[in-house]
Amino acid sequence: MLNVFIVDDEPLARAELRYLLDQTKLVEIRGEADNVEELLKDPQFAQIDCVFLDIELGVENGLHLAKRLVQTVHKPEIIFATAYDEYALQAFEVNAFDYILKPFEAERVQHAVERLMAKKNATQAKTMEELKHLQMDKLDKLTVYVNDRILLIKIQEILYCTSEDSKTIIVTDKGSYFASESLATLEKKFALKGFVRVHRAFIVNLEHIVELEPWSSSKYNLILHNRHSIPVSRLYMKDVRKIFDLSSFSRRLPPL
Repeated sequence: MLNVFIVDDEPLARAELRYLLDQTKLVEIRGEADNVEELLKDPQFAQIDCVFLDIELGVENGLHLAKRLVQTVHKPEIIFATAYDEYALQAFEVNAFDYILKPFEAERVQHAVERLMAKKNATQAKTMEELKHLQMDKLDKLTVYVNDRILLIKIQEILYCTSEDSKTIIVTDKGSYFASESLATLEKKFALKGFVRVHRAFIVNLEHIVELEPWSSSKYNLILHNRHSIPVSRLYMKDVRKIFDLSSFSRRLPPL
């Protein structure tokens, strides 16, 4: 449900809008007032998702009041509900979510509320996803998939990550698994955990490298403890040499 507050100095307009909002079945009206001061003083202000705000409020101007609202810590969404269409451009300059005209139409109010609900749901989903990743990062584990199972593996058990046919594959001593994140995302996530990008299709855990094997005039392989061989492309060769401090071996290694 959306928590909304109505600010309009006309009681009949507030009543009409309240009725139409109730009809959407998506809204809980937390209060109404004829000025913004009452809203700001309301103890439930921090729970308000959206303010339906008139523009002409007696001596007050809704556009100026909207600027006050967006400067608060909470920053609720603003939908202007007014009889004046000439303020639309200015309304969106203060980041209004929508602009509906009096006399109100049920379909127009429904559409605005549905759009707002979709935005709230998307924001909540994104927040939950970020929290999930934050929690997983603290656990030093990664969620992976094999068949219809979802497993949690320790990040330090990962030998390398690779990409095949647009799918991200995680390889450990125990087996290979699919991950939902892209290699680019994992590269950022693992940046401080001892992993390095060595090829556009490979990220390697430095802890499991036991040998560097030159194999052409411009490339070489990284040999892991399980004897898996990971190619280092010319693009990443300089980074790998720096990591392993190989400057003294420059005569033996492929040139940059």
